[in-house]
Amino acid sequence: MLKRSLPFTALLLVLACSAPGDAVPAKPAEPFKPFLNLRPVALSLTKGATQAFQAEINYPEGMRYMRQPVTWRVVEPEGGTIDGTGLYTAPAAAGTYHVQVKREDFPETSATATVTVK
Repeated sequence: MLKRSLPFTALLLVLACSAPGDAVPAKPAEPFKPFLNLRPVALSLTKGATQAFQAEINYPEGMRYMRQPVTWRVVEPEGGTIDGTGLYTAPAAAGTYHVQVKREDFPETSATATVTVK
């Protein structure tokens, strides 16, 4: 009867490849990319009319907030008002104005809507 044995280097290679903890590392998670969608993005209103704006955002995995982390503002000083919920009131003067929403948690992320007041 003939005995076969693996050469020593082949044996080391087999052991090295099957040792626990030598699994292929998991693919790193994609970095979080914040987004912000604003609706509507363009509209016409009469003087003094109101319009509710909506902001849609995504959240980092495992994060939730007590309230949506956004701030609202009217870009033009005399362009009407907007409250913390996104309810806009058009000014008494006709013109083109802009409503901006910005994420508080990612301040570089913002969106702007155009409002034409007639």
